[in-house]
Amino acid sequence: MKYILILAITALFFAGNLQAYVGPGAGVGVIGAIVGVLLAVLMAILGIFWYPIKRMFKKDKGEKSLESEEQNEQQEAKPDQEEK
Repeated sequence: MKYILILAITALFFAGNLQAYVGPGAGVGVIGAIVGVLLAVLMAILGIFWYPIKRMFKKDKGEKSLESEEQNEQQEAKPDQEEK
């Protein structure tokens, strides 16, 4: 393994100019692959953190709705008491 690594590094230092054409399609493919990987990582992070965040907001909403229901019940009870 060490021998192959040394050979590869040596070959890189002594490489001359290569006559090869890389068309624009390869560049678009590389950009597309990079964007795809970045979006996959972003979606994975979003997927991991979305449920706890959603649960947190739902919990806050649930507490607010309970408080508003209690207030509504109290307001509805007051006119009943006044009628008696």
